Amino acid sequence: MMWCVTITYGITPEEVLARYGADARTARLLTRQQAAQLAGDDLPEGSVLRAGRTGDWSFCFEDYGVMGCMPGPLSALSRGTETFSVLRGGDGMNGFAYWRDGQCTERFEPGATGTKPRPPHPWWDAVQGRLDASSEEFPGLVPVLEATARHTRAVLDTGILDGPLLTLRLDDSDLTPAPQTPQQAPRPPKGVRGVPARPGPPPPPTMRQAVNVPVT
Repeated sequence: MMWCVTITYGITPEEVLARYGADARTARLLTRQQAAQLAGDDLPEGSVLRAGRTGDWSFCFEDYGVMGCMPGPLSALSRGTETFSVLRGGDGMNGFAYWRDGQCTERFEPGATGTKPRPPHPWWDAVQGRLDASSEEFPGLVPVLEATARHTRAVLDTGILDGPLLTLRLDDSDLTPAPQTPQQAPRPPKGVRGVPARPGPPPPPTMRQAVNVPVT
């Protein structure tokens, strides 16, 4: 099963959808089962976006979608704040990215040393430490989700994802485009919890709650 989720601090679910490029006014509260009916094969290329909130963080979840790992939405989502992106690819390739104030500071495939970013890379270190400590031969995305939860304290479980969330379908042609200007060194946004006063992603704080996004 393929899925993608973004988690953004301090904005509403409606704003999340808008930053993907959607008209949030067209969103409806639908369950996961109801939302599946919006993903017909006879429709234009696109993705079903489902947005909600947990604590101070808003998320957008896609079944069989990858919009949440594209630079256009991630740059927009993280403008003035911070955004995590986690992808479980249908081809077995997983992905993690951390964006802050419109800039990508880390992006890698968990466990694939060839994708290790340039230092500093605290998120790589946090995820790799959990991979090394795991007793499972193939822990999947669990170490990634644990590292993310340690920072966000956001809990996404099947009850939340299966329940009613703000839902709409976004065509590929309406997706927020990638930034046209070259990326500069990230500047920390003001007033965002957990963001240091100098460039470089912050190390995750002590974990208080564990995320429970299904990984099977």
